[in-house]
Amino acid sequence: MKATALFLTIIITAVVITGCWDNLDLERRALVLGTAVDLLSVENGSQQNEQIELTLEMPILRRMAARSSGGGGGGGGGGDEKELPTWQLTLTGLTVDEAISKAATRSERRIFLGHQKVIIIGEELARRHNLMEVLDFWPRNREGYLAITVLLTDGRASDLFTAQPKFARSVSMFLQEQSERQLRTSRFIKHNLSDLIATVNAGRDILIARAALVKGKDAPELQVSGTGVIKEGKLVGWLNPAETQAAVWVSGEFKGGEILALPIPELARILSLKLNKIKADVHPQFTGDGVSMAIKLDINADITETMGNRSPLGAKDLPLIESQAGEEIKQRVQQVVGRLQREYQADVLGFGHKIEQSNPRLWENIKNNWRQIFMQMPVSVDVKIKIRHTGMVS
Repeated sequence: MKATALFLTIIITAVVITGCWDNLDLERRALVLGTAVDLLSVENGSQQNEQIELTLEMPILRRMAARSSGGGGGGGGGGDEKELPTWQLTLTGLTVDEAISKAATRSERRIFLGHQKVIIIGEELARRHNLMEVLDFWPRNREGYLAITVLLTDGRASDLFTAQPKFARSVSMFLQEQSERQLRTSRFIKHNLSDLIATVNAGRDILIARAALVKGKDAPELQVSGTGVIKEGKLVGWLNPAETQAAVWVSGEFKGGEILALPIPELARILSLKLNKIKADVHPQFTGDGVSMAIKLDINADITETMGNRSPLGAKDLPLIESQAGEEIKQRVQQVVGRLQREYQADVLGFGHKIEQSNPRLWENIKNNWRQIFMQMPVSVDVKIKIRHTGMVS
C-alpha cells in the first residue's frame, strides 16, 4: 500500500509540475505581456461607428533569451540592440473578446493572457466609456489575472509601445516594474484590476496612475507620474504629480521615502526633507444637519540635503523648518482637495465612505445628493511634522 501511494504521489506531482491546465506547450502559445486599449472610429458610409482597438505586446522568446544572455553585445546574433524583443499585434472589434478572437487569423500561436502584466487605457476611451465595460472581458476570462496593473494615458494607449526602455526587455515589463516604485515616490498611485473593479462597483471614485511618453535622447521613453481622476467609472481629468502626492498623503496609501524640497529664505538655504512616515486621520465632524471633514497629518521626516548657506544647522532652527514644512504640505493638501471638490466633484479621497462608516443613518439621507454636498463641504487641514534626524547639527 505504501509503495502504491508513493507511486501515485510521484505521478500526480509529475503531471502538475510539467504541464499547464490545458496541456498546451509553451511553444504553441503567444504570451501577452501587456494590452493597450483604445477607441477607434470607423467610417461606415455617412456614419461613424466605434470599435475597440487592442494592441497586444508579446515576447519573441528566442530574441529575448539572446538579449538576456548579452547576445547583442559582441556580434552574437541577438539582433539590433535598440530593437525590443517583442511583437505588437493590433486587433479591432466591437468588443474586446471579438478583437482577440481575430488573432487566430494573424498569429500561428494561441493568444495566452495568463502572464499579462499591464492594461493601458487610452484617454478618449476612458472619457467616453465606463471602465467596467472596457475591462469586463478580463475578470470573465478563465486566464484572467486580477492583479494586472491598470494604467491610463493622455492620448492613444498604443503609442506607449513605441518607447524604448533602456533596461527592461519590454514596455509592459517596464510599466509593471515602475508601478512598484511607490516605496520611493507618491507621484502616482498603483491600482490593479481587482482594486478598480471593487471600488467602481461600490459606487466610489478612484485615482489611476498615468503613463506617458517623454522625449528621450535617441527614442521616446516612458514615465509613470500623475493620476487620472475616475468619477462614476469614467475619466474626468488629471492630477499632476505634485497634486497626486498630496492626495496620497491624505488617502493613507503613503508607502514612505518621499522627498520634499523646501526653500527656507530665513536660513538662506533649500532643504531636502525625506518623509518617512505619515499618519493620516481623516474623519467627519457633525454639527446639526451639517457635516464637515477634518484632515490631520502627523509626519516624521529627516533632513537629507541642504543647499545654500553652509553654516551648520542648529537645534534652534528646527521649529522654523518644521513650521514651514507643515505649512507647505497643508497648502498642497488644501489645493488638491479644493480642485477635487470644485473642478471634478470626484470623491477619490473617500470622504463619503468615512461619513457612511461614522454615521450610516445620515449617509442614507444625503447619499443621493452627495456630489452637491461634497462640492461645498468645509474641509480643515492640520499638519504636524517632526524632524527626527538632521544629518549635521552643531
